[in-house]
Amino acid sequence: MCPTYRDCRGDDCQRTRLKICYLMRYWIMEFPAEFNLDLGLIRLTEEFREVAAQLSCEEHFKLIDISTIPSYDWMRKLTQRKKQPKKGKASLLFDHLEPMELAEHLTFLEYKSFRRISFTDYQSYVIHGCLVDNPTLERSIALFNGVSQWVQLMVLSKLTPQHRAEVITKFINVAQKLLHLQNFNTLMAVVGGLSHSSISRLKETHPHLSPEVNRIWNDMTELVSSNGNYCAYRKAFTDCEGFKIPILGVHLKDLIAVHVVFPDWVEESKVNIAKMQQLYLTFNELVSLQSAAAQVEPNMDLIYLLTLSLDLYYTEDEIYELSLLREPRNPKSLPTSPTTPNKPLAPLDWAAGVTTKPDPSVVNKHIRKVVDSVFRNYDHDRDGYISQEDFGSIAANFPFLDSFCVLDKDQDGLISKDEMMAYFLRANSLLQCKMGPGFVHSFQEMTYLKPTFFCAPPQH
Repeated sequence: MCPTYRDCRGDDCQRTRLKICYLMRYWIMEFPAEFNLDLGLIRLTEEFREVAAQLSCEEHFKLIDISTIPSYDWMRKLTQRKKQPKKGKASLLFDHLEPMELAEHLTFLEYKSFRRISFTDYQSYVIHGCLVDNPTLERSIALFNGVSQWVQLMVLSKLTPQHRAEVITKFINVAQKLLHLQNFNTLMAVVGGLSHSSISRLKETHPHLSPEVNRIWNDMTELVSSNGNYCAYRKAFTDCEGFKIPILGVHLKDLIAVHVVFPDWVEESKVNIAKMQQLYLTFNELVSLQSAAAQVEPNMDLIYLLTLSLDLYYTEDEIYELSLLREPRNPKSLPTSPTTPNKPLAPLDWAAGVTTKPDPSVVNKHIRKVVDSVFRNYDHDRDGYISQEDFGSIAANFPFLDSFCVLDKDQDGLISKDEMMAYFLRANSLLQCKMGPGFVHSFQEMTYLKPTFFCAPPQH
């Protein structure tokens, strides 16, 4: 409770009280979610109103009213789902999905994660310099890491250089579409995945990329380059209007830099207004961007598959080993990469080290939805079973999915819904216990763009 409001005396008392209330009102209008989610702030505001009532300050009492603020409870519910839109069926196979469709689904997932980050989440990160007790921001960074790693896995799932180049080409085109959608955060994740050493070292693969694809790639890498403190990105981001998703890591670094470099107080206990204004500009921009809705109508079957993939991935070492398996080292030749050597890519260290553990009940719920989606889309004769032919359509596009006979537990030549459910639950259990190289949980919840099912990686 502000002592100045309760105890001020003299001719200017009412004016001072009114200024305090207008300041509170501005705070309420600019950051309404905080007055619905932060129980401590709600309690203090109610105490403030009680004092105003005791002092018979009716005008002040009305200024700090938070009773009409809508509920922001959805920001706490990280697994909230929207109803399936009424639209035509879309293929769930990666090879059949157009780059724009992939970009739209990634943007849908990114926006769902981004819009749940509150001012308090950003504030906590700036103050602590880490993700302690900050699950919402942690999940957003996990999504970034997951997309980057999934890109690598999708490329390395292909056995031939030509097919790997086709996947790289698709993701470069996806990056171009993400720029069109003004989703810079996922764009950075995709470029980061394609720039990773496990992909950039593929000297037999990159020559299969066309000159036009390499031109687009150069444009994308230039955009997210760390040159000039990300000046190319900052200009593009500033020039965009309407819906847009920022590269979160760049703005988090800005916040921390301001907080560390400038003191909170100047001139003997006076608030450093210049610092507060600079922090406000960044905080306000990040929060205000959450109000512009993404104009995307997702296919929820695909979304369920992507959501399940949040927790299904390999370690960095395993991905690199897979890269070596695809193209062994040749000490006599240097790797050919589509990246431009004198153009440093943006470092991804800000997103490293996130180790959120998934909620088993939530993962199991996603598994059930995935199994329902698979049968809805691939059980063509609606007999309640997936045939080996139907399974072939799935396995050809889902990297590292176990063989048909592994899922067909009773060996009757068909996969039932119960068998598929048991397989996924068993694989998830192995993931949680970290039993085996295919289920090590080293990143955080991952958001893949295509159904990336979990199974053990090839043995080397």
